[in-house]
Amino acid sequence: MNEKRNRLIIQRILVALDGSPHSQSALEAAVNLAGLLNAELIGVFVEDINLLRLAQLPFAHEIQAHTAVSEKLNMDRMKRQLRLQAQQAEENLAQLAQQHTVSYSFRIMRGPVSAELLAAALEADLLALGRISRSVSRKTRLGSTARTAVNQTTHPVLLMSPNVALDRPILLVYDGSAGANKALDVAAYLAQGNGRLQVLLWADNKQQATDYQHAITQTLQTENLKLEFRYLTPADSANLAYIMKLSGMGLMVLNDTDSRLPAATIHTLVEELDHPVLLVR
Repeated sequence: MNEKRNRLIIQRILVALDGSPHSQSALEAAVNLAGLLNAELIGVFVEDINLLRLAQLPFAHEIQAHTAVSEKLNMDRMKRQLRLQAQQAEENLAQLAQQHTVSYSFRIMRGPVSAELLAAALEADLLALGRISRSVSRKTRLGSTARTAVNQTTHPVLLMSPNVALDRPILLVYDGSAGANKALDVAAYLAQGNGRLQVLLWADNKQQATDYQHAITQTLQTENLKLEFRYLTPADSANLAYIMKLSGMGLMVLNDTDSRLPAATIHTLVEELDHPVLLVR
């Protein structure tokens, strides 16, 4: 790629591990990225201090999934469960990292989950974690940890979902901003895997969209990529998530610094789109 472009340098990837399907998806994506970028992988398991505090309360009980029997929370049992979860997380990390010949490390931290992850993320160039939980209304939502990471960290964030293949076409939302050009560089690099890059051109008018398309085509002319373009207008903002779902995309790359997209549109995409999202900052 053109070395004069403002490339996002990723040398250390921090991945949050908690044993959930979303966390496993984040781990798999992080390992793949680390292998592609020759980056170091840092796995972090946080022993949730709030769970340990809850286990000390005399009225706290848990419902056993296999028996539906209510049992009083026990501090020693809770600590054992967390140790077992951390052990399993480390084993999964080691297995995947070794398969992809990726350098890795693992650490266990204790404290409020979001705060500990944000502190650890200061040492990394990218934070990868599972993105969603399911609300009663069945709408896709960010989990509290993912939401905190999106709102508070200044580093790029990769939000993963299970059962979504990263080998599908990369989708970039491009609006002509400096941040969008940085996101373009990242998206083009990641798209080398399958040779396809879909670009949604967010423009005020058709001529501006045509100018964006020409500029992108010129920038990527030496890349072996099949480029697909679609012109969007601000009037499409209400249906943007639906349009993206129809695109058959895998990972969406989105500028999260100086984007010209309305803040409400970005919020909707990050909160409700049940697909992997890479926020470039």
